This record gives sequence, C-alpha cells and structure tokens, in this order.
Amino acid sequence: MKVIAASEVRGCNHSDSQLKAALGTYLSSPPRRTDRLTLLALLAAAPLKAHMQADSGLYLAATYPARQNMFALLENVCAQQRLPKPFEFVNSVSNAAGFHVAQQLGLQGPNLFIGAGPQVWGHLLDLAGNDLERAQVRQALVLLVEEDQQDGFSAQSLVLEPGGDALSARDFSVLSDSVEVVRLELEADSTSV
Repeated sequence: MKVIAASEVRGCNHSDSQLKAALGTYLSSPPRRTDRLTLLALLAAAPLKAHMQADSGLYLAATYPARQNMFALLENVCAQQRLPKPFEFVNSVSNAAGFHVAQQLGLQGPNLFIGAGPQVWGHLLDLAGNDLERAQVRQALVLLVEEDQQDGFSAQSLVLEPGGDALSARDFSVLSDSVEVVRLELEADSTSV
C-alpha cells in the first residue's frame, strides 16, 4: 500500500458550531444536524475529497463513541418515556459518522467503524489493506478521531492505494511522511469555558 494524501486537524475548546463553520471551507453544504464525531471526521476527510474515487472504502476509528447521542436517546426513551425521534435513533450509533463522511465525499465503497484501542493504526491498515489487496476497493480513506477534555481533539486521515511497500509503520506522522499533509490547526476559543 502507498499513501497518496493525508490530512490532520487539531484544536481545543471548540463548539460544534465553530467546527461546522470551519467545515464550510471544504464543503458547500455540510450536514445540518450532526454530532461532534461526525464534524471532526468530516474536517479530516473533506480536504482530501479531490484525491478520492467514488468506489473508495472508508475505515473510521474513534477513541470514543457518539456517547452524547446515546445518552440523549436513553434519557428520552427510558427516563422520559418518549418515543425516539428518527434522527436521535440513527445518530445513536457511531457508524453514523461514517455515513455522513461517505455521503459528503460521494464514496460508495465499504464503510466500517471501529472503536480505537492500542495500535489502532495497525488495525485500520490491516482492514483497508485486506480490501485493497483483494481488489474490493481501488482506494481506502482511513480516519482516526481522538478527543479528550484536556488535550483537545485530533482527526487524522490517509488516502491509500495499492502498490508500494507494505506499510509497517503504526503512527500517523511516519505513515504520512512521504506526502504533503494538509494541516488545519484551529485556534483555541477564548469564549469557551
């Protein structure tokens, strides 16, 4: 496999509306109702749209699921005894982020979400590499979204194609060192608490 394009987004203390505004730089009509995981995945993937083919596979990992959506759904259904709204139900699963990325980029290949643990780049590369090797896809978009309250967020993406040497590196900086990385560093929001 070889890396043909890469993108990385970093920031801290940004509201969802600020992330959506930043996304407007890359997408003419970003999704209206979506969660933070989706916004971060889109921010990492959208700059690479020009490098992508429609039959590309999408392999997304995150260090956290769409927890806020699941909690809101459970609160409404269990505690409030209300029926779930379709949007709440669909976005209660983390693979909704993959759906939105594929829709916005026009990707029609396999779409897979995994929870990130140790060695996540290795797992993502194994999954994408397997599909590339078997010619299930001609390209793979591999994404990792990480966020915590203290360190902020990081979203990294790679576009892979068959050919070249096997990718043995398991770190974004090493994997992306052969291409120019599109970097977006969002400034800290001084109004956030």
